[in-house]
Amino acid sequence: MELRTGVRLLRERWLLITAAVAIALATAGLLTWKQTPQYTSSVTFFISAWTDPGDVASAYQGGLLSEQKVRSYAELLRTRSVMGGVIEDLALDLTPEELATKVTTSVVPDTSLLNATVTDASPAEARRIARSIGEHFAAVVPTLENSSDAKQAAVKVTVVNEPELATAPVTPKPVRNLALAAALGLLAGIGLAVARRALDTTVKSAEELQEHSGVPTLGTVAADRKLAKAPLIVHDPHGVRAEEVRRIRTNLQFVDVDRPHKVILVSGALGNEGKTTTSCNLAISIAETGKRVMLIDADLRKPRAASFLGLPNGAGLTDVLVDTTSLEAAVQPWGTDLLTVLSSGSTPPNPSELLGSRQMRELLDELRSFYDVVVIDGPPLLRVADAAATAASCDGVLLVVRKGRTRREQLKESLELLGNVKAPVIGAVLNFAAPSKHKSYGYGSPKADRTLMAEARTR
Repeated sequence: MELRTGVRLLRERWLLITAAVAIALATAGLLTWKQTPQYTSSVTFFISAWTDPGDVASAYQGGLLSEQKVRSYAELLRTRSVMGGVIEDLALDLTPEELATKVTTSVVPDTSLLNATVTDASPAEARRIARSIGEHFAAVVPTLENSSDAKQAAVKVTVVNEPELATAPVTPKPVRNLALAAALGLLAGIGLAVARRALDTTVKSAEELQEHSGVPTLGTVAADRKLAKAPLIVHDPHGVRAEEVRRIRTNLQFVDVDRPHKVILVSGALGNEGKTTTSCNLAISIAETGKRVMLIDADLRKPRAASFLGLPNGAGLTDVLVDTTSLEAAVQPWGTDLLTVLSSGSTPPNPSELLGSRQMRELLDELRSFYDVVVIDGPPLLRVADAAATAASCDGVLLVVRKGRTRREQLKESLELLGNVKAPVIGAVLNFAAPSKHKSYGYGSPKADRTLMAEARTR
């Protein structure tokens, strides 16, 4: 994974990673809090073999013998003969096996020293058991090593370090537990984020959109709930999002400059990508440059453009196509004649046939001769055949993709569908993108902004 990809992953999935760390810390904290503190006390033995003081060879052999013996005594210390004596001495309510679980032994490397450590919930009890083990083990070993005809034992056990009273528990260790939990939670969170990213096939960035679509990404529009209620010219005419739409308008002028795109279909894969808000705001931004623009609501099944602009959905496109009303009677001005709108009109029983009809092609040809740009808010591409029928009569299609919702396979299927009807895709727009860090550009004065919004509301 590249550094740039890793940083993007952390930025996109930081909530998941943080949640994993929080859960790990909470679990470790709860287990640590419920764990009974344990204390330890240790006793150290020195194992020595009997040697002749005046014989060097005997001393050397005795040293080797004691080192060999100490390893076997590490297991001998936890046997019934020692544990039973300790239980009897201290009147413990334990079996030898239960007491042995509280005792651990270790041999100091290259020495004749043997450590026995007792762990218990009571520091006083741990020291008492360790002290009793020291007494009984030192007494048991000589009886095992002494033969019937020997004058003294071959091995001697001496307590060289008396057990002490512990002042701090050895477990639990809150700092260590929480640090380990945080590390494991972080690793688990990153692992889940990587797995989720691998399984997530939605388009999440402008770079991904251009890579998987093969068409220019003309711009991105940040997510904002207010955008679904009013056009940008009313809500925030000089804000960052309005400038993002104007950037898309500008980029449209440089796409395939040798071929004019007077009729532009705006559509998405399955709906809810924000195609209506994109088409309305794009039409308004083009009209701001002084061009004659018409916006057509061609989503005959679920029309939204007219209501989004605050216009009644009376006679419209359907009525013009079936020749029940004239085009002049169906169109409506918006924003003091800034924009001309043709609503969807009546709901027909056969939207696909109507949008792909000869009457639709003739209507668009008529509009080309009178308007500079015609923006069509089309239906979704993959749910019904309406958009494909409309696209065949248009000069280009602007594909709207929703960040984190539109899947790559849906994008590919949409492009293949448009290719089948030979509809050129002039570009794509990533909607609901991450908000820009920049604030409003502030080119207009507050007084001019209020005047512009007042004029827009008058329609």
